[in-house]
Amino acid sequence: MNDPVTHDELQSIERLFSDFAWFADRSDAEGLANLFLPDGVLSVRGQESAGSDNIAADCRKRFAAADRKTRHMWSNLRVEMPSADTARTTAVQLTFETSDDDTPARLRVNDVVDELRKAASGEWRFVSRHIRCEMALAF
Repeated sequence: MNDPVTHDELQSIERLFSDFAWFADRSDAEGLANLFLPDGVLSVRGQESAGSDNIAADCRKRFAAADRKTRHMWSNLRVEMPSADTARTTAVQLTFETSDDDTPARLRVNDVVDELRKAASGEWRFVSRHIRCEMALAF
């Protein structure tokens, strides 16, 4: 049986999702990695990084292209709470990506599957985040 999702819990989880997009769009690898528990896992298109240090290092590699710009949006959030301090979520994430060259802008429609845990601070953190591209479009 799942615990009910309170309005406050939902707002906190939504903030976690928005922070992920914010840090990703501003190339803030450390800020993004800090959204995960120390032993958290980030999987993007099958490439997995385990632990905050490895997540930050992978993000720094992604963010290294100076002319790359992204914007992330998410929707269709579904939350299940097996207990008061754990949650399972699914959402759809849109990733818009462009560069300063003449390459057409790209859009990826991703399914996102997360395991969350409430940290000692009371804030929600990612235990794992799996981002899987379901569609890719070029403009």
